[in-house]
Amino acid sequence: MKKTKNNFNSIDNAPINWLLTCLFLVTLYFQTNLADPFNSPKSWIIFITASWLVGYIVSSKEIIFSNLNLKWFLYILSVFIFGLTFSTLMTDFKYVALFGDTQRRNGFLTYLSLAVILLAAAVFTRTFNIHKFILVLKLITIITVSYGFMQTTGNDFVDWVNPHNSLIGTQGNPNFASAVMGILGILIFSQILTNTSGLIHKLFSGISVIILTILILRSNSRQGLLVLILGIVIFLTIWLFSKSKTLGLISLLLGSTLFIVAILGMLQIGPLEKFVYKPSVSVRGFYWKAGVEMFKNNPLFGVGIDRYGSYFMQYRDLEYPIRYGYEITSSNAHNTFIQFFATGGILVGVTYLLLLFFILMRGVIGLRTLKEDDRIALAGILSAWIAFQAQSFISIDNVGISIWGWLLGGFIVGLSVSNSSDQSETKRTFFIKKNQVNIKRVLISTPVMIAAILLVSLLYRGENNSFKSALMLTQNNQKALEYFAAAQVRSINTKLIDPKYAIINAQNLIGVGLVDEGIKYLEVIHKNDPRNLDALNVLAQAYENKNKIQEAIKYREKLIKLNQWSAPTYLSLAKNYKSQGDVTKCKDTINKLLSFATGVNSQTIVEEALQVLNT
Repeated sequence: MKKTKNNFNSIDNAPINWLLTCLFLVTLYFQTNLADPFNSPKSWIIFITASWLVGYIVSSKEIIFSNLNLKWFLYILSVFIFGLTFSTLMTDFKYVALFGDTQRRNGFLTYLSLAVILLAAAVFTRTFNIHKFILVLKLITIITVSYGFMQTTGNDFVDWVNPHNSLIGTQGNPNFASAVMGILGILIFSQILTNTSGLIHKLFSGISVIILTILILRSNSRQGLLVLILGIVIFLTIWLFSKSKTLGLISLLLGSTLFIVAILGMLQIGPLEKFVYKPSVSVRGFYWKAGVEMFKNNPLFGVGIDRYGSYFMQYRDLEYPIRYGYEITSSNAHNTFIQFFATGGILVGVTYLLLLFFILMRGVIGLRTLKEDDRIALAGILSAWIAFQAQSFISIDNVGISIWGWLLGGFIVGLSVSNSSDQSETKRTFFIKKNQVNIKRVLISTPVMIAAILLVSLLYRGENNSFKSALMLTQNNQKALEYFAAAQVRSINTKLIDPKYAIINAQNLIGVGLVDEGIKYLEVIHKNDPRNLDALNVLAQAYENKNKIQEAIKYREKLIKLNQWSAPTYLSLAKNYKSQGDVTKCKDTINKLLSFATGVNSQTIVEEALQVLNT
């Protein structure tokens, strides 16, 4: 009898395909009809992907619990999620805790989704399917390079309102764009040294690295250049160690020296200062210090998930407003590690560091156990991951970059537990029967994904209505004004509307003469989030314009408690006291202003304050 070929078993590639599709979309996708065309849609893609992967993880628990390393990885990740959950519950304003601050979106749901993606990558990535990542990597590189050249040559198909360098990539900012290109460059560079890559693929990789470097330089962002150089140096050091310990040690010594000199240059010390230093580096010291103060004063749960911006003015050093401006603020510590401690507290911060240490340890172990091209693949991914973590010391945890850090971390763990000596045994763990549907997986993933899609649809409406309401008035007639006002009200009343957008809508209502209606909405926003400085400022100004000074004083006094170094607020408050005949409070307020308002930037305010005091 003729022997028939067994077609009953095949590899389940669905999880890795979902992960790579998520990486592709989060890196490249943006949507121009939203108030935030970059961060919001990217975070939604992460929500939906993670929701579907939940079923895969639960139905594959035997893979996790049969491997000691994956089991410990799950335990650490679970404690991180627990800490994140508890800090979210303790956060004073739940909207920001859940969805993240405006133009950031680093809330609980984003990090929960990234944690799910990290675990899924660790569970389902092995040496036999990592080639799929390399294919997607090349496609992302081609599109990134093409769009980068369009932007830097003035041929962008989107007319961005952009105060930065024209090369903002698909991340919306030159620094973020250059960081992604740096990560791509590291990963593509590693492909040059693989044994299985043909000449055409090596040539493609070499040319891609050169073009990415040119674009990074054109972005005028040091961040991407440092990421690229650091990652390539780390990769070459690992590669040379596999060839010769002597060469590896020499490379490690030279690379470490270069890294230290570069760091000193960023701090305005040494020969590389003029190449790597930027004024924006200095200001980060103030962001870090404020974050440390937040953690010191709120060690258990932090100030609240992604609530850094609501507490920055309270904890910032006096030198910051004197040097940069009294109303200049920051919504992020510009250091991912400080950000976690400041906003999530001790448990979130420590478990995040433990996760990174575990991933690094697994990467080192994987380099020792894997062979040939598998080791090179891991070396490239580990080098890019370390470079990502390095830039996290000076950068915001931007969604379009974060996906790389979390997914690469999962790849490292997954590759490190691969059994490269017995590929067939490793593959057998992932076998499924042909055309088989895993009912348990579907029953878990479907309702979670439906909930995620419904949530995203509500968030989309808020972003879209905010975008529409921001369109300028083109005609100065009653009908146009009514249409414009209706758009503001519709945006404010949208479920899950971002408070920042609602405040802008309320300001617009006040601007077209609907003062009482605008104030009514602002009062609601303030009630829900008493620390919202924007709402307090607009309310104080609105009541001053209506000559309701006692109401204005109430909000100015609240502002002072949350922003003790705001010279303009002290000046306005002093004027309000004077108009009400309260000379004593007026003098006390002016004296407080004069006690800290120094420097060139304070000169105008001081002169006006003295005039109020002496008239």
